Amino acid sequence: METITLEKRTVLGKKNRDLLAQGFIPAVIYNAKGESTNVQVDASAGKKLVKVATSTTIFEAKQDDKSSKVLIKDVDLNPVTDVIRHISFFEIDENKEMVFSIPFEIIGISPAVKNNLGILVKVLADIDVRCKLADLVPSITVDISSLDHPGQIVGVHDIKLPEGMELMNKDLEQATIVTITEIQKEEEVVVAAPVEGETAEGETPAEATPEEEKEK
Repeated sequence: METITLEKRTVLGKKNRDLLAQGFIPAVIYNAKGESTNVQVDASAGKKLVKVATSTTIFEAKQDDKSSKVLIKDVDLNPVTDVIRHISFFEIDENKEMVFSIPFEIIGISPAVKNNLGILVKVLADIDVRCKLADLVPSITVDISSLDHPGQIVGVHDIKLPEGMELMNKDLEQATIVTITEIQKEEEVVVAAPVEGETAEGETPAEATPEEEKEK
């Protein structure tokens, strides 16, 4: 687990631009109780965190003599320069369940894809589950080695969630995670050659020259 050092932030509002110029990124830590603390993080360290963070990446945040486990919930980027303007951290209560978005990890080789019978299409990238931090996993594996012909799917109902996890949206139980679609073959267009003495459709016959008229 990577550690990030946070400092208390007194600069707020438009003055955050001065903070950015000094090499710090404005940030906030909030929790499920609705409490929040304004903090700041070294810009280089913040960039590194954002680069490696996923929806399930847990960081240990240290501020003064306090330590807590946090997730990066939101990153505000400058739309022109992509410079990080603000980071929102969520503090995790290890004793309570919370909602996590878990990505799917595709494993195995589909015989249909291997034999050029179809193309693998990913329909669902992740899924929301409820669990405690101790039961959190970085991803849920989806094995595609049984997909040997177009039309086959692996759905949410085909996978087993890790122990301690509960699917948030029961309507997604019948949702498709991946499927095999047929390879679209390109149709070759054959243009028929015009019969002697005829012209292709849409063309105007050429007028005979005076020399050709004399030969007739």
